[in-house]
Amino acid sequence: MALIPVFKPGTHTAVDGRKITFTLENCIDLAESYDPSLSEAPAVIGHPKLTAPAYAWAKSFEVKDGLVYAKLDQINPEFAEAYNAGSYKKRSLSIYLPDSPGNPKPGHYYARHIGFLGAAAPAIKGLPDASFAESDGEQGAAEFSMADEEFDENLISILANLRDLLIEKAGIASADLFLPQWRLESLRAISDRKQKEKEKMPQPLDASFAEQQATIDAKNAELAKREQALLEKEQTNKRAEFAAFADELVKDGKLLPAHKTTVVEVFMALGNEPISFAEGDATVNSSPADLIKKVLSERPAFMNFAEKSAASDNEDNVDKQDPKVIADAAKAYQKEQADKGNTISISQAVTHVTKAKK
Repeated sequence: MALIPVFKPGTHTAVDGRKITFTLENCIDLAESYDPSLSEAPAVIGHPKLTAPAYAWAKSFEVKDGLVYAKLDQINPEFAEAYNAGSYKKRSLSIYLPDSPGNPKPGHYYARHIGFLGAAAPAIKGLPDASFAESDGEQGAAEFSMADEEFDENLISILANLRDLLIEKAGIASADLFLPQWRLESLRAISDRKQKEKEKMPQPLDASFAEQQATIDAKNAELAKREQALLEKEQTNKRAEFAAFADELVKDGKLLPAHKTTVVEVFMALGNEPISFAEGDATVNSSPADLIKKVLSERPAFMNFAEKSAASDNEDNVDKQDPKVIADAAKAYQKEQADKGNTISISQAVTHVTKAKK
């Protein structure tokens, strides 16, 4: 596994000449929208066709320190060696735009593939170098593989060399026929004009990225604060609900006032997972709180229980006003039945020990 920086916010020029601005939020969307089970982005050399081999696969993308990082897996060892040796030092990302045909997640930025470049310079300059740790164009997509001014410069240089070769081999007349000098001058003029226009454009500053990240961090902190406040409010409402229930028990003579706080705290400590068990021919499926509420609500008021011998059939009359006594008696009864080979739930044991002796 290797974490490689592949992209950053800013105004970038795609291979087809489009200038596209990516904010930090766009980069975060790019990283969070990626789903390798939906469409997996390969690491390739350059920006080839779909039939070219993949030398690694992007497992995920993440944004940190203002850059987009790709986490690569299944890395070809020979490719990793060539990369570490500097043969493919620069990276270039091909991206589906939100409205690109074929985008696996329409409405979002989505990574198409990662191109590793040799002699060609990437359009996204300023990405830090990285290395692999030693270990065993669809329509609408934007490819940022070479800055347009560098593309123009390279193309003009190649064409000028080709014209010189034509003059040497076939004469100036043939060179003027196939590649006239005015064509080269026209290309140089276009390249110069594009460069001047680019210089006039405001350049994104790294400080703005830090400000955007600070804004996002502040928003996340505010969301966390709100979630904590909602959780505390929920706990307060639950405590008020259980306290009101306990008050009703006290009012009906089913609970001693001294035990109200204990009952409320027991309710607060109960989990939310439902308990399911058979009760006669029916199946009970309720939360622990609802089960205990049912048991306490169905108790007769002001009951007195006579003591029984410990050697009895375990239908001990217990102090049914004390939840701790109820719990201890229920566990003892449950163990007694288990020793006899009978399996009962804790709820059935509670019902048994709190049953009024007739």
